[in-house]
Amino acid sequence: MKNQKMKFVIIMPILILLIIGGCQKDSVTTSPVAQPGDNSTAEGSIMIGDRTFEGLNNGLIDGFASLSGLKSATLGTCPSITFSPITSVPIIITLDWGAGCTSAEDGITRSGKIIISLSGMMNVENSVATYTFSDFLSDGNKITGVHRITSKGLNAGNNWPRYNVLTEAKIEFPDKKFITYRAAYVRLQSEGAATATTADDVWRIEGTASGVSKEGVAWTASYPSALVKKGGCKWFSSGTVIVTPQGELPRKINYGDGTCDNKATLTIGDKTIDIEI
Repeated sequence: MKNQKMKFVIIMPILILLIIGGCQKDSVTTSPVAQPGDNSTAEGSIMIGDRTFEGLNNGLIDGFASLSGLKSATLGTCPSITFSPITSVPIIITLDWGAGCTSAEDGITRSGKIIISLSGMMNVENSVATYTFSDFLSDGNKITGVHRITSKGLNAGNNWPRYNVLTEAKIEFPDKKFITYRAAYVRLQSEGAATATTADDVWRIEGTASGVSKEGVAWTASYPSALVKKGGCKWFSSGTVIVTPQGELPRKINYGDGTCDNKATLTIGDKTIDIEI
């Protein structure tokens, strides 16, 4: 009898630990994370990647439309822009944020340089702008890789300016961990093409993306309804992204109904929570 009691005393704590451990494991795979925008998650990875590179698209394409517009200048408060001689292509454009400058348009602080090789004016079909990075940081994160924009002329049916965008990049955080981000999408200008200002531009983004999170989890993503980026807004104002980490439930990011704000919702399984972009 004494031996049986001793076995019971030893076994029960082990069973309790196993049960608790099992419950904790289930909660990780079925519940939204506490900080969904964290760069350690798949959904955080695509939000950071999309925001980083959309900020490099916005305002730059129109500036490369015609030869008459190519001169040393400053885009808004920053960056400073210089050009190689424009008598032949490729034209080399250098964007320089220096030691750091915060954009009034999107609130992102950038430093370092981007070098753009321009094969032709971006209002000419099949012209390509190829971005490479020199000690370039976006909100403190080091960006390396290639970002390429190809002009595809006017979209059939509605004459919207259309561009194909391909990004293959690594985003390294201050702790030296990083994510990879690959995106291939179509960028359509649905409003504002008839004016010189970018404030009334509206862009629609549709495509696919993939990458690896900071914690080494591979993910894929699609955009079932187009992301909408307004020229006068710092954030995506509507559209959805479905991101699926390997071996886990899909996550749905919904950017809202068109209101310009930093709010979105994240849905995992049957749970939906509010998040900030």
